[in-house]
Amino acid sequence: MLNHLLKKWIFVSVVIFLLLLLLTFILQENAIFIWDLIFNFWFPICESLTPIKWQTKGNILLGLIWLISGLAFYSMIFGLVFILISDNAKKFFIKKD
Repeated sequence: MLNHLLKKWIFVSVVIFLLLLLLTFILQENAIFIWDLIFNFWFPICESLTPIKWQTKGNILLGLIWLISGLAFYSMIFGLVFILISDNAKKFFIKKD
């Protein structure tokens, strides 16, 4: 049972990650505004884990790594919530005789 839930969680997380990445490229300017609001929690964590020498202005690769890791983090959280809600809803609505 746990193995099946883990496989579903990984699959849903990958789908959500790819959708968020696709929306980032489609929406461009609007996505930057949205991610700026959402990643207010994630970027300070990345700053505290990244060495000071790497944090220079214009470090595009570092910014992309922070963005991709934030997308992966949030898609795993959203996937976990989705799987837990759907699994509990399935148990709630299916009556056992």
